[in-house]
Amino acid sequence: MWNTIFFDPILNLTLVLYRAFGNNLGWAIVGVAVIFRLLLLPLVKKQTNMTRKMAALRPQLDALQKKYANDKEKLSQEQVKLYKKSGYNPLGCLFTTIPQFLLVIVLFQVVRSMGTGSIDSARVYNFIEPLFAVTDGKITIDLMFFGLNLDKIYWKDFTNKLSIEALPYLCLVLLTGISQFFATKFTQIMQNPQKALKKKEKKKKKEEKELSPEDLQENMGKSTAYMMPLLTIFFAVNMPAFITLFWVVQSFMLVVQYVLLDWDKSKAGIQNLISTIKNRKQLEEKVEKKK
Repeated sequence: MWNTIFFDPILNLTLVLYRAFGNNLGWAIVGVAVIFRLLLLPLVKKQTNMTRKMAALRPQLDALQKKYANDKEKLSQEQVKLYKKSGYNPLGCLFTTIPQFLLVIVLFQVVRSMGTGSIDSARVYNFIEPLFAVTDGKITIDLMFFGLNLDKIYWKDFTNKLSIEALPYLCLVLLTGISQFFATKFTQIMQNPQKALKKKEKKKKKEEKELSPEDLQENMGKSTAYMMPLLTIFFAVNMPAFITLFWVVQSFMLVVQYVLLDWDKSKAGIQNLISTIKNRKQLEEKVEKKK
């Protein structure tokens, strides 16, 4: 059932793109990643709306927690009432996240299967099979992309990790982390450009003062923004190049998704970002003149 509903349709779509791009697996990977990120826009939009509703409800939820701190049952009842009144569904994000997660898994499996260099013709639809030459029940896939063999693994297949031959694969590995970091920072900057660009000020905090939940969440977000790209690079060095290419495209399309979902806010965010940079430069120039 998994193959019939998910794997085979996406595999055949990828094969069509592979053929359309002149038997180029790299561009086929890019194409299928772009198509499915665009198809997921309605689910992502719904998830984003739920997240925003939850953020808007946070002050009221905090007030309920303080008011009914000693009555968990009453607290639960009041929270349910608040959710119904605002139209927020606590399981809404779950229902939108699971399909996205499943599709990413399927795409990963399809890309991995094509990266082996051959496809079982039994998995190919009858109206698509004539587009390819079938030998012994297999369709051969060209793994070259801009001079790179997409089946090669940087850490495994190169003795000299800094050789001229290995450097393009190293760059692709590093690009997975860089693209993920950029995608994360982009969304943060678009949400609050002034806060994202302001200079960090070192403040001494008293030992007895505890961090607020907002501070903890912000610190966790900053840690994740740096840790996840590093972990991605750590895994990417042991992955075939076609997987790292797939990750790079996915990160790029996350930025595109964000812009398309809220173009007005993204446009305003970019304008505010430019204004903030200009204002900061002008302020620095004034300070330098006074010196």
